[in-house]
Amino acid sequence: MRLFLLRGMVCWFLSALALCFCPSETIAQGFKTQIPLRDGGTLPAYCFLPQQGTRHPLPAVIVGVGVGSTKIAQYHDHCQNLANRYFAVVLIDPSNFPEELAPGPYDWDRGGGWVVGSLNQGVVAARLAVTTKWYLNSIKAVVDYLVCWPLVDPHRIALSGHSQPANAALTYACQDPRIKAVIWNYGGSPWVMPYEPLRLPPVQIFHGEDDDVYDVKYARKLAFELQTNMRPHEVNIYPHQKHMFNVFYDLRTENRFMKPVILESFERLVCFLERTLHIPPRPARKRG
Repeated sequence: MRLFLLRGMVCWFLSALALCFCPSETIAQGFKTQIPLRDGGTLPAYCFLPQQGTRHPLPAVIVGVGVGSTKIAQYHDHCQNLANRYFAVVLIDPSNFPEELAPGPYDWDRGGGWVVGSLNQGVVAARLAVTTKWYLNSIKAVVDYLVCWPLVDPHRIALSGHSQPANAALTYACQDPRIKAVIWNYGGSPWVMPYEPLRLPPVQIFHGEDDDVYDVKYARKLAFELQTNMRPHEVNIYPHQKHMFNVFYDLRTENRFMKPVILESFERLVCFLERTLHIPPRPARKRG
């Protein structure tokens, strides 16, 4: 136990050094760190902070994405924009799938990259069918990391799961009261993990009606269970939208400002976090 805590403090110290000595443009795009795991390994993570700086402890958001998806440029863009709204954001793949085996940031959605990504998902799904403990332990390691980070307010931590990790976010939040809000982005079968609605913090649901990976019926099922158990939640189901609709744009022809659905859903996300994490209004800057 002492060794694990010592490794955690060393990891935090190295991250602090990165903040002090890395060029500002590197920090603006996020910096990479290694979060210690209880089994002696590490979990790669990308950390994002406000580009404009801050003087106060920040509420934190853990963004969990599918196998190898931490390399996807659109997720980095999403995380940095969220950080710029005064959050500390950590991007992880809870499966800890070897990054070198995942498709690159620009070819993951087509051709050979899509095939490799699909195979990787199958490997992780098979392992999850045996046990989910290792997957949830990855999330716990990130929460432990954040509560020891002086830049983070340990009483304001949210968990945002995209696709496969969305279901794990529900399961984990039932077990750890340090999670104060969950954002469930287009999750569903076949990797649904058990959860107890009565033990969940406020939940925000995002799903596209035309999702071609997970049927929208799983979002409606989750909303029904939260409603019948009288748990605070918000449902956002978007017509004519597919998987990853709130982060994806074609890097070859678009940017996020050309996709109104990304901008609108992002504002809903920020409002939900500010409300559920009880973030006080920032004081207006003095002129002159």
